[in-house]
Amino acid sequence: MAADRRSSVIEPLDSERHDRAGFSSGVDAVDNFFRSTAGKLSRADNLRVFVLCEGERVIGFHALNAHSVAYADLPAKYARTRPSHGDIPAGFIAMIGVDRRFQGRGFGGDLLVDALERMARAAHDIGLAVVLLDILDCGDARAVERRRALYESFGFRSLPSRPNRLFLPIATVRSPARRNASLTRRLTPPASSPVSAWR
Repeated sequence: MAADRRSSVIEPLDSERHDRAGFSSGVDAVDNFFRSTAGKLSRADNLRVFVLCEGERVIGFHALNAHSVAYADLPAKYARTRPSHGDIPAGFIAMIGVDRRFQGRGFGGDLLVDALERMARAAHDIGLAVVLLDILDCGDARAVERRRALYESFGFRSLPSRPNRLFLPIATVRSPARRNASLTRRLTPPASSPVSAWR
């Protein structure tokens, strides 16, 4: 099914307009979240959901909210610049999913870049030290490692105490090199190997 990365848009989820029923990433946890839970949590102000779409056709989505990470959980290299106790403010990428019909075309990377750019903008108004996400463990060890490698290619690293929780300093997200890469990403051909559902 054809879809053009350059003509697609990322916009807030509109439950009345965007068709969620037909979305299928191939991962039940991602699909159930998007079809049944995302709208409720968004209306309750627990997170914000953004969809990548062409018209009413949903290609993928990401969900964002506020979070925190314990000072002691960060690697020493990063913890040295933070408070010596308590929690550090974070943005959390709660979920990313791409419909299986569009996987392997770079849409997942576009969604991740958009999520990071939104976090960077939010960090100008409120304190955010890092961006967090969890690698979805679907029981397939190879799929988990593919997801890990993909996120690490964007600069994410594991928390020492929680290998499947990854973090990225907001300073890295806001760096000039990162911003320049984000500007050109949607014109860049995707990697050849898809990562199912992303999360």
